[in-house]
Amino acid sequence: MTAPGAPIRLLLVHGSRLNAAAWIPLEEILLGRIVCEHIDLPGHGLQQQVPFTMEGAIAAVGDAVEALDASRHRIVLGGHSLGGYVAMEWAARNHGVLAGLVLMGSTAQPSSRLAGVYRAFGSALRAGLEDVRRAESLRETDAASLRRIIGARTAAAVLQRGPGLEAIPDAWDAVINEVDLKSLAEVDVPVLAINGEYDQFRVGEGTARALRHDLEVVHIPGATHFAPMTHAAPVATAIRSFAASLPA
Repeated sequence: MTAPGAPIRLLLVHGSRLNAAAWIPLEEILLGRIVCEHIDLPGHGLQQQVPFTMEGAIAAVGDAVEALDASRHRIVLGGHSLGGYVAMEWAARNHGVLAGLVLMGSTAQPSSRLAGVYRAFGSALRAGLEDVRRAESLRETDAASLRRIIGARTAAAVLQRGPGLEAIPDAWDAVINEVDLKSLAEVDVPVLAINGEYDQFRVGEGTARALRHDLEVVHIPGATHFAPMTHAAPVATAIRSFAASLPA
C-alpha cells in the first residue's frame, strides 16, 4: 500500500537504444525537488548481456519498485518509449503500489500501422548486426545518430554505460506482440502522458484519452520523441506539477 504523506520517489525506465544514463538531463533539473531512481532494462546499459524479453523487463521494474519500498515512499513510475510501455504493463498488473504513472512518448498503439515499419527496421538491423562486415559500421552510425539527437554529453554517457542497439529487434517485437494500450484502463493510479509536439507516437493520443478519461496530456513545444533528453526543463515542470497534484 502506498504510504500516505510519504515523500515522492520517481522511478525512471529508459527507451530502446538508451539506458539509465539518458535520464541525466532530467535528473539534474529535478535534483533537490524530486528524488529520482533509474534502472537498465535487459539488453541495455549494465544489463547489456541479458537478452531482452518483456517479462524480463517487467520483472526488472518490479524489483526496482520493491527496493524502493512503497510503505515508506509514494512511488511515481515514469517511462520513455519502450520504457513507458514496460511501465504501463507493470502498473496494469500491480495495484495498490504506485502513486502515479508518467508515460513519455508512449501513447501509440504498438500494433498500429506503425508496427510494420518498426518490425521491418528491426529485422534489417538484426541481419546487419549478424554480418561482421556491417556490424561495426552500424554501431558507429548509431553512435553518431545519438549524438545528433540527444546531444553529445548525454550520448557520451549512454554510449559509455552500454547502448542497447542489439536489443532493438527483440524489444520492438516484444512491444508490438505483447503490449496493448488497453492496459491503460487497468492502471489504478493517475496517469500523465508527456509527448513532444512532433513525436510520431502522438498518433494514439485519441485512443489513450478514450481509455482513460482522466488522462492528463502535456505537449512539449518543439520537441520530438526524445523530449525527456532534449527538452528536459519543460518535461521536469510537467512531472513536478503532476507529482504535486497526487493525493498526499
